[in-house]
Amino acid sequence: MKKVFFWSILLLFTLATSSCEAQSQSEFINVLAGREQQGPILMGGRAIDENQAIYSFDKLIFCDLKDFKVVDSYNTVIALHPYEEGVTVTFKNKLPPGERTDIEGRVRDASGNTLSFRCGVWGYNPQVPHLLISEFTTKGSGNNPDRIELLALSNGDLAGVTIFDGVNSDWDSEVILPPYKVKKGDYIVVQYNQELSGKHPIEFYGGEAGLGSNNGVITLYDAPNGEIIDAVVYSNRTSDSDTNYGGFGTSKVFKRVEALNKSGQWLPLPITPERAIDSTNSTATRSFCRSGETDTNTKGDWYICATGKASFGGENSEEAYTP
Repeated sequence: MKKVFFWSILLLFTLATSSCEAQSQSEFINVLAGREQQGPILMGGRAIDENQAIYSFDKLIFCDLKDFKVVDSYNTVIALHPYEEGVTVTFKNKLPPGERTDIEGRVRDASGNTLSFRCGVWGYNPQVPHLLISEFTTKGSGNNPDRIELLALSNGDLAGVTIFDGVNSDWDSEVILPPYKVKKGDYIVVQYNQELSGKHPIEFYGGEAGLGSNNGVITLYDAPNGEIIDAVVYSNRTSDSDTNYGGFGTSKVFKRVEALNKSGQWLPLPITPERAIDSTNSTATRSFCRSGETDTNTKGDWYICATGKASFGGENSEEAYTP
């Protein structure tokens, strides 16, 4: 009987090692021991201070300092502090705001399963100003391209602040702003499609791709993988427009709306086309404008200005469009 058991175990070992090269020996031993064989899964990483970042996993993990290193950088990892489903990584030098630092690491779970990963974090910016999306156009023309305007409500530095045509997990365009000092009351303009015009005191190029004309989500984050600061939803549709995508017309927009539902940055919930800003009457010169500094995270904060009254780089026109 003992011989049969021995040969059965040997056969299992042979089959396992010959049919799955990716399966580690520890995972095979776990199978025989009845322990969990699925290794840790990395959920993400982000900077939490000027010289610290956290990496999160789906389970309790263990790790050693020798298993973490900075890739292609002057910086080094000097300390690790594992805690349940994550680890805090401390660096010798500050992580530059607005720049990505790649880290290679290796962690293990209680069963000995390991995960090797490479994941970047964006430098922590302790001086992100209070910002609002204050004006935007999505139906650009030759002389009036798509633009997004931000209003600074406090002094600060724009390093790493990111604007998405979409959300940070699903987007068509991503604009990561460079280090730039702003003062309270400054207007920051991001222009798409065309090279910068020089018309605005503070302006940045958003890329060749414009914004979705009638239907979309625009979000603002304090870093590419950071916290959401502000958002807008616009649409010319209704909940009855179709039955598959909540009335938003495409799965892409619907997925972004679903992600925004979780943030609380647009209300009321759940978000429907009727609860978005109506884009029907917007044009290249009839921009979406915020009413001053009003920020209730609802469509009531917004109106469409009169024809030719788009005012990027300055205070919004109070003259609303009347159909």
